[in-house]
Amino acid sequence: MSEQVHNRLAVIRAERKVSRQALAEAVGVHYQTVGYIERGQYNPSLDLALRLAAHFELPVEALFSLEPFPPLTATVYGAGPAATTGSGPSAGFGSMTGPGSTTGPAAGAASSGAGAVPAGEPA
Repeated sequence: MSEQVHNRLAVIRAERKVSRQALAEAVGVHYQTVGYIERGQYNPSLDLALRLAAHFELPVEALFSLEPFPPLTATVYGAGPAATTGSGPSAGFGSMTGPGSTTGPAAGAASSGAGAVPAGEPA
């Protein structure tokens, strides 16, 4: 019996605005295969997992893991116990920055309010 492979394929695909059909064509599979993988009903071959990762220009471990992925809110915003463990599929990728982050180049702008109004918009 094979172990379930957890994935973030649907999240990454939606984030990049790529349809199942377009992704399937790019990696050479049927669009339903992409759906089966996203729902955890099918574990991709190593070859397919590598092709999917290459398509999104991500390391394969950013898309697939034998351990469940922590919630994205914990990964991005540091909320909850999963963000502080330092282990699991997201460990070793460095900290991610986002709104409310205290690290990275946007940290000063986020905390000071600078850049809150888009360029060309009245304040």
